Amino acid sequence: MASPQTDIKSSLTAGSTPVPSQASIHASEKDIDSIKHTVDAVEEPSNIRPADCAFGWIPTLAVMVNYMFIFGASNSYGVFSTYYLNEKFAGTSASTLSWIGTLITTFMLGCNFLTGALADKKGYRLTAYIGTVLCTAAYILASFCTKVWQLILTQGILFGLGASFLFAPSISIPPQWFNKYRGLASGVAVAGSSFGGLWFTAATQAMIDNLGAEWALRILGILTFAVTGVMNLLYFRRVPAKPRKNMLELRA
Repeated sequence: MASPQTDIKSSLTAGSTPVPSQASIHASEKDIDSIKHTVDAVEEPSNIRPADCAFGWIPTLAVMVNYMFIFGASNSYGVFSTYYLNEKFAGTSASTLSWIGTLITTFMLGCNFLTGALADKKGYRLTAYIGTVLCTAAYILASFCTKVWQLILTQGILFGLGASFLFAPSISIPPQWFNKYRGLASGVAVAGSSFGGLWFTAATQAMIDNLGAEWALRILGILTFAVTGVMNLLYFRRVPAKPRKNMLELRA
């Protein structure tokens, strides 16, 4: 006759939940991975390039070069500000001239809710080319300005708006091309803003000293048009944008 303790142990053993083995855990993880790959294949058409492919570095490097011209202009405005304050507009206060540099950054970042929507609806290249034309026009028009308010409209507002058209598609390119190397790709692209601040400032100062501020603005406009115009050709999307009914969609 079995003891009560033996009956209790046997009943616990019979009613206990089986513990999964290590092999079954690995098998279930493989099943989950295969399901994820299947879902990704269904969601993405076959003609889309895979993430983390070598081709993704081409648009990423194009973004880096465009960042040189977008942020280089903003970072190097101090050179123009010093010239305006000491020579061209010597009687104007520094706070008034600072509006030009402030408006560049304000419009470049503040208009992204519009330029980003345009980039999704009309395409990266068209949006970027609008920015190239506006930035070039801002430089050329600013070179003929004789009043501070004219510089505020051209070198400040118009250039900032053009930079926003360039910035909106640029910021979304590296993340969509990379998953594993997304941080590295974003860092390479953003590094262009630092490089631009270095050489833009030195080049601007050299051109003002040797050619004058007017020709410095014109040369920067020509360089912006030529270089960003070529880089915009390399703005490839990896994943097509979701269709939009309206330019602005406030609902998630």
